[in-house]
Order: sequence, then structure tokens, then C-alpha cells
Amino acid sequence: MQRFMALTLVLALLLSAFWFLSARDVPQPVVAVGGGPVVALGAGGPIEHLPPDLPLVPPTWPAVVETGPAGPSLAQNLDLVIQRNQTLYQAMAAAGAQHTDIMAVVVGVKPFRDLRKVRAGEQFQIVLNTDNQLSSFGFDLDLESWVRYERQEDGSFVQVMGSYPVERRVVGIGGAIETSLYESLQNCGAPLDLAAKMNDILGWDLDFNRDPRRGDLFRIVYEEIYKDGQYVRTGPIMTCSYQGSGRDLAAYRYTLADGKAGYFDREGRNLQKQLLRAPLNYSRISSGFSYNRRHPVLGRNMPHLGIDYAAPIGTPVWAAGDGTVADMGYDKANGRYMSLRHTNREYETYYLHFSRFARGLKVGSRVRQGQVIGYVGATGYATGPHLDFRVKKSGQFVNPRTLKLPPAEPVPDAELAGFLALRYAYDTALAELQEPRPAPAEVASLSNDAPTWHNAPWRMTAPAEAGALPAAQSID
Repeated sequence: MQRFMALTLVLALLLSAFWFLSARDVPQPVVAVGGGPVVALGAGGPIEHLPPDLPLVPPTWPAVVETGPAGPSLAQNLDLVIQRNQTLYQAMAAAGAQHTDIMAVVVGVKPFRDLRKVRAGEQFQIVLNTDNQLSSFGFDLDLESWVRYERQEDGSFVQVMGSYPVERRVVGIGGAIETSLYESLQNCGAPLDLAAKMNDILGWDLDFNRDPRRGDLFRIVYEEIYKDGQYVRTGPIMTCSYQGSGRDLAAYRYTLADGKAGYFDREGRNLQKQLLRAPLNYSRISSGFSYNRRHPVLGRNMPHLGIDYAAPIGTPVWAAGDGTVADMGYDKANGRYMSLRHTNREYETYYLHFSRFARGLKVGSRVRQGQVIGYVGATGYATGPHLDFRVKKSGQFVNPRTLKLPPAEPVPDAELAGFLALRYAYDTALAELQEPRPAPAEVASLSNDAPTWHNAPWRMTAPAEAGALPAAQSID
């Protein structure tokens, strides 16, 4: 009898393992809530009519408990910490989750990530109801972004993405070039991705690989993003300047009356071109343009014909130029995607891995440069939240960061007074950086009380003192 019971137990364990491994062969789509149809995961069919602008709020997990040999102490809201040599299946089963629920989650999440491959120390959040039925499963993508799968009445699971609230601090750095901007930032302890962002802004007028000379001066005012007092990433550059190599350049981030944000020179001329080099405020470039890159999900070498801009879930993505929505939808590899055909018809741009589309867009919709068309996600084959941005010129994919294009429209005449007001405040901030700073520090003139016109500068006029600006910095 004991031998029979032991044999039965072994067969049951083998059968469970077979079910778990077989989950990888069952494809299921994963899409985010909002801006279009939501596809349910697991047993149910598609859910067609959820609100298009469902707010993405931070998830709450009231109870925290680690799993281990003794098992969990609570059975409702659990933070599962994967132990050494432990699988996610084992951790969830030890917490009381049912086999069918675990399998439904593994299958549903598979296009997003392979839950059969987890590491010791990784955390996952689950919620069990009073019948030990899995109500929710989730995990953090990074310090800012999270994803969870919520059970529906029909037993299926729907994916929801969002970001945690953060604090923004305005800081500045200034110094002299030694060998390159990148190395100078490194010596100052400044975020190195500032070099790429400054190249996005001034790179049309200054070749940062060839032009800089020893002794050239740079100043940068930018945002740093914090969560719970901990530094997370670099935000957008607010203003910057570069002096040397026969150039005296300055750039000011300004939001136009129609809501479009861009960078302009001292006279209000647009520093951006007819196609944006980077159509979002990104954290860093996580992958470049290449004809032979090892794919992080598929594990084989293949072309990567775009630029991956890492950014938190929900970061707005803008149309790179004026044009028409040529295609939009969802597929297994690219997740939620969109392509635009631009006005001159020579260029097309592609935007992959959205969490959701901007409301009201469909194939044939006309868009303007800087208009929000979607939001950063990690759908499809993605290991984290980012935008894969691609540009096609005359039918061939090209590197978006090396294009040469004519300039976009300047600040309209009706908004020059508002632009001058903002430029005055930013020039004051840049003046604080005249003396080299050994490390980034908060900019006093922008870090206390934000000017009332900060978010809507076109409604204001320049301060009276603006007339005292040096003639070389005035708007003609």
C-alpha cells in the first residue's frame, strides 16, 4: 500500500510538471487597458467596452509576507519573494494559489515575459480571495512602473499597467570640455544620458563627435526624478548652452499654446526638424540601430532597425512629424503599434510596444508633430517599458539619429512675449552655472516656487527686468 501511494504521488508530480511546461506552447495576446479593445487573458473571450481612459493608479498590496519553508502567514494580499532554487509555481502554490489559476497566469503573461524563468530575490504580488482563488497577480517593471493581471467575472485575467507617483527636482551642471562631453559629464558625476539628450537638442547644429574642443563650456538645467527619496532617472533638459568651437548655442524647452513642447533658440527658432529625433521624454537609449543585434527575448542575432528609448509605463509618445495614421493594431512581436505616413510621403515612422493609444485615433486620422499618439508600454516582445522608434525613408529603414532634415516651425509671433518670459527665467538659471560645478546641484531660481507661467507661458508677458537682458540675448 505504501509503495502504491508513493507511486501515485510521483505520477501526480510528473503530471503537474508536464502541464506547467506545456504552457509555453499556448500563445495568448497581451494588451493594456485603455484606448481600444482589451483582450482578456486565460479562459474568457475579448472584453470590448472598457473605458478608454481608465486611470492607471498605483496598485495597493496591504500585507507583505515572504514565502519559505514554513509557508506564508497570511492568505489574502501576499508579496512573494522567490527563494533560492524555487520556481514561481512553487512559491504561488505554497501561498495557496490553485493549479488552474497559476497555469492561466503563466499562459497569459507568456507573450510579456516567461514566468518559468525567475531569479532568487524577485518579487511578485498576488491577491487570493476567501476561496484561495487568484484575484490578482502583478510585479514591478522598474522603480516607477508596474503591471498586474486582474481576474474578471468569467475567470479570465486582464492586464493593467501604470506608474508610481514621483518627485521632480530641477538641477544644473556646468563645466568645461576636456576630451568630450560624455567624459566631462562622467567626471562631474552627472547622468551620462545627458550627452544623448543634449545631442538630441543641439546635434543638428553641433557635431558632438567632432566639433568639441578642450576648454569649450557647457551648462545644462534638467529634471531629476525621485521616488520615495531615491533617485530613479533623468528627466527632460529644460535649458542648455554650449560655448566654444566658434559657436554660442542655447536651447529652451517651451510649450506652445496648442500643447506641443519643443526646443527653441534665443530668437524663438525651432531647433527641432521636420521629424523628431526622439518623440518622447526618455530615460536612456537601451538599444541602438543595428543590422546584427542579439534579441533580448528571442535570444538570437537579428536586425534591430530602430532606436529603443527606455521610459516609464504611461510616458506620452508624440508624432515625430505631421502626417496620417497609416496603420495601428496589435501583434505578438511588436505589441501595440502604430505607423504614420508623413506629409512629404518620403518618410514613414513606426512606434512599437505601446501600452495604449491616445484616444480618438484611427487609421486615416491626421496628426501634427508633437501630438500625443500613444503611451509607453512593454507589450509584445519586450523585457521592460520602452518605445521602439523606427524611420523609413523612401521604403528603407534608416537610423533616426543620423537624419538630416529641414527645421520645424518657430514660436508663433503671438507667443513671443510668453517665450521671452520663460527664456528670461532660464537665462537666470543658466547664469547660476557660470562657475563650474563639480557635481549636479539644485538650481535655486527654479527649485523654490515655480513661476505661475511655468505650465502656460503663452498667457504671460515678459517680466519688466527682461528689458535689461544683453542685446545679444534679446528677441529681434
